[in-house]
Amino acid sequence: MYKPLCIFFLVLLVGCSGGQVLVQPVVLFAIGDTGHCQVEGTARVSAAVHAQPDVARVVLVEVGDLAYPVATQERLLACHEPYWGDFKRRLAVPGNHEWHDPDAAGFFSVFPDPVPRKVGLGGPWHVLLLDSNLKKEAWDAQIKWLDATLAASSGECLIAAWHHPRWSSGRHGDNPATQPLWERLQGKAVLTLHGHDHHFEALSSLDSHGEPHAQGTPSFIVGNGGAPLYKAGPRIRSKRVVFGQWGFLRMELDGMAYRWQEIDTDGTVRESGEGVCRPNPT
Repeated sequence: MYKPLCIFFLVLLVGCSGGQVLVQPVVLFAIGDTGHCQVEGTARVSAAVHAQPDVARVVLVEVGDLAYPVATQERLLACHEPYWGDFKRRLAVPGNHEWHDPDAAGFFSVFPDPVPRKVGLGGPWHVLLLDSNLKKEAWDAQIKWLDATLAASSGECLIAAWHHPRWSSGRHGDNPATQPLWERLQGKAVLTLHGHDHHFEALSSLDSHGEPHAQGTPSFIVGNGGAPLYKAGPRIRSKRVVFGQWGFLRMELDGMAYRWQEIDTDGTVRESGEGVCRPNPT
């Protein structure tokens, strides 16, 4: 149960009276596959994001591949930080281009907090930051961490973020290696966020087998953050898919509901929708 407290914690406090806290919705922007010095996309997406009227209070979630071709510290500082380094609240997970640098050293020099970890956004909303690149013992340790975290997160609205999407209509397609994450989050996460394929996609609620199901988990691919864009892959899984347009995902987390928009670099809303939090039951 969440008792109201008169604090500022990633949400803008606008009133506190009679034991009730009035807050504006948490605003979250999600981007991935950005920080490409040889392509204009990163600058264009950054400009569109910074043109949003409430950008000063945004939580920026970055879902990996944040500099190209290898996300070294030098590349991140040159090609990523000039565009995204001014956000006060940034949450990031590494992608495969981060791990092209040994031990993802460049990534962790810029984003020193550990992955996996859980971060509160205010009220019942939390983000689970995961690494889909891990292997062997490190992967097993992450799975144990996720199991324990889910067991201790009863009643919360969980958003999970990792780089490689389990299901995708893009060039890379589906990623079976992430199935252990996907299965564990069924019925527990409100939604998931990903990159890797360089397009935008909003996938409807899918079950553990990737089939539409009312009790499944929606997912979003936000890999159109500035790197060269991809064409469609061999299987189109969603009607809400945007190829050939850079952009970003805007979400408003309002009580037990959320609203989302995919916004391109001209400020045009390409796709939009809404949903509700089904709290983690465990």
